[in-house]
Amino acid sequence: MRHVQIYTAMRTVVQEGSFRKASELLAISPSSLTRQIKALEEEIGDALFDRLSDGVRLSTIGEIYYRCFITHLDELRAASETVSELRGVRIGHIRIGVSAELADGFLQSAINQFRHRHPKVTFEVSRGGSDGFATDLVQGRIDLALILQPLYRTGITTLAVDHVPLVAVVPQEAGQQATLRSADLFEYDVILPPIGTGLRAWLDIQLKDKRLDLPIGQVSESFVRPNRASGRPSLQFWPALDLEASPDAASGAQQAMLKQFPTVQVVLCQQEGRYLPVAAARFAAYISEKLQG
Repeated sequence: MRHVQIYTAMRTVVQEGSFRKASELLAISPSSLTRQIKALEEEIGDALFDRLSDGVRLSTIGEIYYRCFITHLDELRAASETVSELRGVRIGHIRIGVSAELADGFLQSAINQFRHRHPKVTFEVSRGGSDGFATDLVQGRIDLALILQPLYRTGITTLAVDHVPLVAVVPQEAGQQATLRSADLFEYDVILPPIGTGLRAWLDIQLKDKRLDLPIGQVSESFVRPNRASGRPSLQFWPALDLEASPDAASGAQQAMLKQFPTVQVVLCQQEGRYLPVAAARFAAYISEKLQG
């Protein structure tokens, strides 16, 4: 147990990329933190960090030890949660990364329902891209990731997958079509997600295949309330799964099905081989049931 503090400090340094920034979060002096890391390096017999002009990064040897340290911290956290459950107190802290398109509706609804059952479980939610989540999982910044159209890499395990329709969110109007054909899309002021996200990459492929060179009125990773700011009705592509659980999406909005557009993937994943803490494992099972049920 004597190394828990230094392991935690090392994780903060890795996440921040700087001894100074890490020391601010840990509420200790930079010199004290540096001494702790140096003492650990002397005990191991190798440098854990490469010192750079703009900060620090794990050395090759540091990466090997870091995985062991993080695993040790996870096991201790899981043991603490198990002991708390045996005492009748269900506690835990769950860190989850999520695509912006799933954050406000589906995930938030799931968190609210889970915390209603387990009020002492806390959550830390970070929005991320469809590729950056993998690095966050591997480096131990998050326990789980709920991603729309993920861009995979090695070291990630898929826990659950759902295929959901992509819909067009447009202003609510009398006589609005329930299904939009490809040609109908040109009548709208189109809102697309940012380049680099999984949904944008998927949309670009679909639009190219259908030879649809749509004029883009706005780029946003967040849900935009339907409007006529440009004089034409807005249209935003969004997963139906999130809209069903989002109260904000219901106001002044109408969903139109997209003819000849395939479904999109929603994936729940974790770091490969990692032992999830009890609370995170239970929430993963809960999300998996909601996705697959």
